[in-house]
Amino acid sequence: MINRDTLYNLSQKHVIRGYLDKSLCLYNPKEVYEALTKNEVVVGWLKFIAYYYTPPPHKKVLLLYPCSTVKPYHMSRSYIALFKTLKSLGEDIRKLIHVVTISEPFGLIPEEYYNKRFVWYDCPGLFKWWCRKVGQPYEEKYVERSINILSKYISHFLKRTRNIYLLRIAFVRTFSSKLRVLKDHTHRRMIERASKMSDVVINLLPPLEVVKLIVMKRGAVAWDFYGVAHPIAQAHLKEFLLKKMKQLSITTRTIYKL
Repeated sequence: MINRDTLYNLSQKHVIRGYLDKSLCLYNPKEVYEALTKNEVVVGWLKFIAYYYTPPPHKKVLLLYPCSTVKPYHMSRSYIALFKTLKSLGEDIRKLIHVVTISEPFGLIPEEYYNKRFVWYDCPGLFKWWCRKVGQPYEEKYVERSINILSKYISHFLKRTRNIYLLRIAFVRTFSSKLRVLKDHTHRRMIERASKMSDVVINLLPPLEVVKLIVMKRGAVAWDFYGVAHPIAQAHLKEFLLKKMKQLSITTRTIYKL
């Protein structure tokens, strides 16, 4: 087992700007569950987003995107790839898209808070492969309880914003490189559960055929390493957004009439 001081030092290497709070370093499922039920910072944020936060009025497309190991998110490879893709859509479309990070243990973090957060966290504790790698206890009951808690908070946000967003997309790790859905796909599981709880439809991307294409053309390592940041995945996201925007006739002029 790797001791906590060593784990904390490893976690610190991923924080480019800001401070890593030791109380927010959650290295096994039980620690995640306890943070979701007892940590005032975590619970306070979850309640704020679920019950009080209101998206900027001009945002009409919700784009859920996975958190990154690197903090702040927007300085990571994955977010640099995403923002490059969104910029290529043009300013009129980009300003309608609300990027919201989906995270353990904080649930949802809207993009307007990226530069405002200076106290960071590291939460790999729900992943079985990680717990085994570093010798942390893995109890599935706490994984399920944690995902259920996070899903409930997210579902409240989805219900409250039902009439705000015209389109909702979750662009996360949907399948493994072996084209399977795993319990470690926590973001996918949270989104699917929250969507069912709230009865709000979320487009879950990328689809199986895109993951299969990446693995076939670039190999399993390409998907395992890059995930949704892979150029083929990003190209699919751009194509999907353009198609949906055209179908919904979402334009700046349309928004001003709402």
